[in-house]
Amino acid sequence: MALTDEQRRAARERFLADAEQVDPVGLEQAARRGEHKMAAFGERPPASLSEWWQELKLMLGLLNDYRKGDYRQVPWKVIAAITGAVIYFVSPLDVVPDFLPLAGYLDDALVIKLALDLARADLARYAHWKQRQPPSHE
Repeated sequence: MALTDEQRRAARERFLADAEQVDPVGLEQAARRGEHKMAAFGERPPASLSEWWQELKLMLGLLNDYRKGDYRQVPWKVIAAITGAVIYFVSPLDVVPDFLPLAGYLDDALVIKLALDLARADLARYAHWKQRQPPSHE
């Protein structure tokens, strides 16, 4: 099953609109809701998200470290794009509703891929920084 051109366009437009609206409160809410939704899946993500699962975890880690002030070496536009993707991911009623079998997360995967394409270099720098940090005892 694949997305139609119209579904792709609609998902892309909604993602870009969400990213443009991001503010610190939206970042906080997206990070919290994203962590909760990912925890609900555990290590068994929907099939259409499995390819991007580790990157999605990294994106959420970046958002959390950014909002706490632990890591700020990333442009706001990258934070906004990642936050927009997470907002889209946590919304149960997006272009293709998540509850639909097989197709429910195809649009989420597209949006996550769009954010990754925008943020890949910054995510690589963040991952390198994160590896050099001492273990957290939270």
